[in-house]
Amino acid sequence: MRTLAARHVFVGTGWLSPGLLAWDEDGVLIGVARAPRGTRLTDVAVLPGLVNAHAHLQLKAVGDAPPNFVQWIGKVMAARGRTSLPELATTVRAHLAALLRGGCTAVGEIDNAGTSPRVLARANFAGRCYQEVTGFHLGRDDARSLLRTREQVGSDACPGGIAPHAPYSVSAPLFAACRSRRVPMAVHVAELPEEQQFLHTGKGSLRDLLAKLDRLPRDFTAPGLGAVRYLERLGCLLPRTLLVHCQELERGDAARISAAGAPIVVCPGTIRYFGRVPPPVEDWLRRGIPVALGTDSRASNRALSMQDELAEATRLWPTLDPMRLLAMATENGARALSHRSIGRIRRGARADFFAIPCTENPVAAVASFVHGALSPVAVWLAGGKHAGRLLAQQG
Repeated sequence: MRTLAARHVFVGTGWLSPGLLAWDEDGVLIGVARAPRGTRLTDVAVLPGLVNAHAHLQLKAVGDAPPNFVQWIGKVMAARGRTSLPELATTVRAHLAALLRGGCTAVGEIDNAGTSPRVLARANFAGRCYQEVTGFHLGRDDARSLLRTREQVGSDACPGGIAPHAPYSVSAPLFAACRSRRVPMAVHVAELPEEQQFLHTGKGSLRDLLAKLDRLPRDFTAPGLGAVRYLERLGCLLPRTLLVHCQELERGDAARISAAGAPIVVCPGTIRYFGRVPPPVEDWLRRGIPVALGTDSRASNRALSMQDELAEATRLWPTLDPMRLLAMATENGARALSHRSIGRIRRGARADFFAIPCTENPVAAVASFVHGALSPVAVWLAGGKHAGRLLAQQG
């Protein structure tokens, strides 16, 4: 058994000041309590490990944002085509190391090559690893055949899921096949005005892209409704469906999402990269929608750091207080990934947490961390302490 006695420990419902944590050799918390009088304390505030609810760890930077999204897709596809599987694994390890340094211990990874599950398991990261699928041209049999090649693999700490990419890149039969798996899903939805245009009218730059890629069926007819209503029609608007971005929701969509119990993840760094208008996160939270935070990929972000995402979130949504933002990056992230053992410090959960310097006021320390003024002095991943050590060096 290992222990940590700290000046303050945040347990979701409040603070243990002072607090005492104990965990077993498997990295599971077996004790979360107030420290007895006379215990020697470390002058830190201990916070739950951050949850990056949406990431593409395999992708590298592609430079500045081009004039339009379709051009960006082209740059990403070209860069991905030049990258070997060993290079993908190396990139994932490096990105995990960067996330860990900022206090992140869990990730919602979107894997499109089958390389991430093994890297995540060896790194002992928690979260969920979604296998991404695309195929706007696929009928029922081909959709089922594709899914047989993308089996959800993972570990207890980081189980699998399925990620039908987006309504403009996944056919209705492929969505149905994904839904039939009855596992957590992640879908990029209502991200673009062009996406909504395509679904309503069948026209625009996304239609042109699909035609260029020979992925537009000859008998294609637009569904005639927006992305959220389309997912609802397909039976995919579910509590286990993580909705990514939601930049371009239509009237009534937020109410539909709230009624369905579906979570949303927003990526502040990506909003900045593309120069997008921040979506109304405050309204979504008031409606009871669990809104989480993610980094997205280096292809649309200047770095992979959940602390950077929190700092950017303070600028995009200044009315949200730091403790609310911390909840978005912890508890809400766990809910978004349908994972009960992360996002909170409690008995039975993984011993995933980090420490920031603090003596007197832990709420003020959290505010400093969220705004980027304080950095973690140590991070514990399944009970193992990391202080500046890179996962990439572990092989």
